[in-house]
Amino acid sequence: MGSKVEDTDSVARLIEQLAGDDAARREKSRQALVQLGGADVTRALVASLLDPHPHVRWEAAKALQSIADSVAAPALMHALDDEDEDVRWVAAEALIALEKAGLVTVLSGLISRAGSVAFCTSAHHVLHEMKKFAAVVAPVIRALEQSEPAVAAPPAAYKVLVALNGEPAAD
Repeated sequence: MGSKVEDTDSVARLIEQLAGDDAARREKSRQALVQLGGADVTRALVASLLDPHPHVRWEAAKALQSIADSVAAPALMHALDDEDEDVRWVAAEALIALEKAGLVTVLSGLISRAGSVAFCTSAHHVLHEMKKFAAVVAPVIRALEQSEPAVAAPPAAYKVLVALNGEPAAD
């Protein structure tokens, strides 16, 4: 069994390899990170979602999808507004993997970020793919499909969040 310092060094090395030009090596590093798992790996991958290189952000989101640790939900929610469409897609897939934690995070994000077209498009994907919550999120999906989702989505998301918490929604 390795020491904490060795584990931290190993995680740092693997994260560093996500920035390389060799896609096969990046994938191998990502898979090694997923195998390691744990809080240190999740923290390092969350930090990597802010990396200037899109392929590092993509690899981090993809690893977080496999790890499915709800601690990463807020960072993945922010990645729904990433400048790179592929990163947004993988972040959405990672939030889908988080099920209810991902759902609650996306709904919370819609309350304040519905002014972003990229965020709304990504949020729509997440909500649409959460089949188990289809009936609950239907009003939010309809709001996102309206001509002005920035206006319609926040109150719809709020009402669903309140319903998920078992409280009556204020009109």
